[in-house]
Amino acid sequence: MIENQIFWYIVNFVATTIEELVLVKMFDIYSKRKRQNFTIYLLLLIPIMTVQIFDFFGIDSNIKLVTVLMIDFIYCMYCYDNKISKTILISGLYWMISMGIDLLAFSAVNAFNLNSSAVDIMNSTVYRLELIVFSKIMLMASVIALRKLNLKSGLTMKQYLSVLIPIAANILFIVVIWSLVYKYIPNNLQINYVVLILAVLLILSNISIITITNNIVRENQLKIENEKIREKIDMQYSYYLNLKKEQDKIAKFRHDIKNHLLCIKNSSTTKESNEYIEKINLEINQSLVDFNTGNAILDVIFYEKSIACIDKKIEYKFNVDYSKCGFIDVIDTCSIFSNLLDNAIEACDKISQGNKIIELKGNVANGFFVIKCENTKVNDVLYEGENIITDKYDKELHGIGLKSIRESLAKYDGDMNIEVLDDKFIFKGFIPIKL
Repeated sequence: MIENQIFWYIVNFVATTIEELVLVKMFDIYSKRKRQNFTIYLLLLIPIMTVQIFDFFGIDSNIKLVTVLMIDFIYCMYCYDNKISKTILISGLYWMISMGIDLLAFSAVNAFNLNSSAVDIMNSTVYRLELIVFSKIMLMASVIALRKLNLKSGLTMKQYLSVLIPIAANILFIVVIWSLVYKYIPNNLQINYVVLILAVLLILSNISIITITNNIVRENQLKIENEKIREKIDMQYSYYLNLKKEQDKIAKFRHDIKNHLLCIKNSSTTKESNEYIEKINLEINQSLVDFNTGNAILDVIFYEKSIACIDKKIEYKFNVDYSKCGFIDVIDTCSIFSNLLDNAIEACDKISQGNKIIELKGNVANGFFVIKCENTKVNDVLYEGENIITDKYDKELHGIGLKSIRESLAKYDGDMNIEVLDDKFIFKGFIPIKL
């Protein structure tokens, strides 16, 4: 059966299908589809059948490679929501890995079987089958490793070029090595081992390029994330600063209106007018919840969050003495407490039945300013590694609250830990007091 031509058509079809499915899987990992499954897999038959037709008519392998590269590129641009630069990057990574694995598989089969040349391997049905099986298993295994490479964030053109140039050089190097191996390498066991060593070094080079790519992407993601955190902190600070000014105006108005009412009361002689004035005074005195944390901006934050709690029917208790924390920048104060209470209010708001409770404490103990915030919850807490992530749909715009808190605490050599219970979320933050 192994000598049957139909058998080899089937083997080549399966091998090409695996190659194209791995390409699709790579794009699925790093990209967002813009076509339905049926369309994606139906159109995949175009590059698969193109390879079969080229093999049937014995068309030059280099022509076949260039043609398939072009078809795959057009296919990926049509099926996935990517820019041209990102499509080139992912496709280049795939072909670099695929061709490197093929060269490594060829070198390994050649060396292990003490064979002489590529022609002998391709003419030997057993060795050729070994080559195909070995290379495609390695290719499928590479998908597992590539899951750790995150290409979802955008890169600058300079970053794309810094990655694409070595990828293109590696692909060119592989093509040249293949041409030399297939046409010119003589019957020499030592040269076969040299080719094997070169193939291993090439794979290591590919791994190095992938690692560098991952580092570039990660650095870019951190930069974007830090910019988002900084923008959010600045917006929070500006918001609470404006709110503080408005509260100062309201406080002045309250003071003035009480004096005006007092004058009116003293000049009034009717019982009805006195009762009316007393009601107005009572409303004024009850209209504002006063906090006295030792920090004016923090008082404003607590006021705003208390209004949100009342509106959402959340029982709250804020008890913070911030008088010894003058060394903490007001922007970081906004970041820590507004994000902390926003997360707690959001978690409580998801409770349809049961107690909605937020308790926030902050005081000095053993040379540390200790923050403890507990809130009831019903939602599951999602993790990505050691980080808690949002369960909202738009993960890029949300889920940076705790990261922002951690960044602010770190400025003062502080730290935080989180305890998640079935019905409660507990946050503890520690900042060493600087005298």
